[in-house]
Amino acid sequence: MRIDTTSGDFDFTYLSLGAGVQSSALLVLACTDDRVPKPDVAIFADTGDEPAWVYEYLEVLKTYAESHGIEVIVAQKGRLSEWVVDRQRSGERFISVPLFTKNSDGSTGMLMRQCTQEFKIQPIIKAVRKHMGYKPRQRVKERVRCMMGISLDEVERLKPSPLKWCTNSFPLVDLGITREDCYKIIEDVGLPKPERSACVYCPYHSDSYWKWLQDNHPDEFGKAVEFDNDIRDMTARGRNSPGYVHRSLTPLSEVIFGGDPDQVDMFGSECEGMCGV
Repeated sequence: MRIDTTSGDFDFTYLSLGAGVQSSALLVLACTDDRVPKPDVAIFADTGDEPAWVYEYLEVLKTYAESHGIEVIVAQKGRLSEWVVDRQRSGERFISVPLFTKNSDGSTGMLMRQCTQEFKIQPIIKAVRKHMGYKPRQRVKERVRCMMGISLDEVERLKPSPLKWCTNSFPLVDLGITREDCYKIIEDVGLPKPERSACVYCPYHSDSYWKWLQDNHPDEFGKAVEFDNDIRDMTARGRNSPGYVHRSLTPLSEVIFGGDPDQVDMFGSECEGMCGV
C-alpha cells in the first residue's frame, strides 16, 4: 500500500482533507514538495457537526490551497445529528453511530457505526464522480488515486480502497513523516496549528479530549452534552438499553474525566473517512 509518487500512473488524483494536522500537512506538501503529487482537487466531507474551529481552519486551508492552484470542495450529505436523532424519532431511516450501551450479559458494547461510511466516505466518492463528469451508477473508466493524510505513527490505519477504480495512497508514511513532523510542516509555511478534527460528540474521543473540550470550549462541549441527552432513548432502535457517548454509560454532563480506566482514543487527530479504525 505504498504510494507511487509518479503522477503519470493515474488519470485523476484527489486529496481526502480532514482539516486536522495530518491531512493539512499533506496538503502543504502537495503545494510545496515535488515528491508529493499535486492533486486535481482536495475534498472535505462535512458532517455538519464539526467544532467551529474546524470550519474556521478549513477556510484558511482553502485560501492557501487555491493560492497554489488546488481547489478545495466540500461534500455533504446533510447534518449527521439530524439523521441520528430526528429521523429515528420520526420513524424514518436513520444513521447509527457507535454509541456505548449495555449488552444483555451486562458487558459494555457499541452500536454499529454507519456514520463514517455514509457521511465521510460516500459523500467524497460522490463528489469525485461528479467532479470527473460521471452520472450516478455510471462506470468509472479512469484510474483514480486518493491521497490520505495518515502519518508514520498511525500505520495501523492504512487500508486499501474498496473501489476497483481507486487506489489509496499514503505519502506521509512513504516519506517517513510522523504526526509531530506534520506540525512543523504546517508552521514552516506560516499557517496556524490546527486543532483536532472530528464530530464534536464522537464516542471515540478520549477522556483527555473531553476534559480539554469542557475546559476550553464549553459551547462545543455543550453541543456534545445535548446530543448525548437526545440519544438516550434507544427504544426506537429496537434496543431496551439506552445509548451513551461515554463508555462509562454515564450521561456526558455527569462524567468526571480522567478516571480509571480512561476512555480509549480510537483514532488519531482527525476524521477523514477512516475514523476509528
